[in-house]
Amino acid sequence: LGDIAVEASLPIGKRIVAQTWLRKTLIALVLVAIWEFAARVVNNDLLLPTFSATLTAFVQCIWSGELLQKTAVSMSVLLRGYLLGVASAFVLTSLAVSTRIGRDLLTMLTAMFNPLPSIALLPLALLWFGLGTGSLLFVLVHAVLWPLSLNTYSGFQAVPATLRMTGRNYGLTGLRHVVSILVPAA
Repeated sequence: LGDIAVEASLPIGKRIVAQTWLRKTLIALVLVAIWEFAARVVNNDLLLPTFSATLTAFVQCIWSGELLQKTAVSMSVLLRGYLLGVASAFVLTSLAVSTRIGRDLLTMLTAMFNPLPSIALLPLALLWFGLGTGSLLFVLVHAVLWPLSLNTYSGFQAVPATLRMTGRNYGLTGLRHVVSILVPAA
């Protein structure tokens, strides 16, 4: 209640400036004006279209349904890439937790591929898979697979040894051990 009284005693100019939504709106309008001005100076729609042309194209694509359709296609590719990455990470991590060879394989592959930025592999993916969904899926799987594998493996390693031994005492090995003991505990 004290803040309201202090704010009410401020001059109108300071009260207006104190409104966060108004400041952010003004910043957005200034950025739009700069964009429009720069685009008109450049005078090349391919290099930098004007804000008004961009807004018009956006509204037209919304009304025609084209934007929603293309967004659905993009989301489908993203979802497939993430699912493939998650499934591959689960298989690789399960193998790493179950066997020494799997652990060595995970360590070697993550040391080689995790430092590589996904976007740096795009030219290689374009050569291997061509222009299309295959190259996008390759880059997405690479982006998801290595960080997820490392983090999942770390989570599995953090499971207390007592729980691991309990699973083994029940005769759980391999994938059953991972799914029944490690996944819930991690």
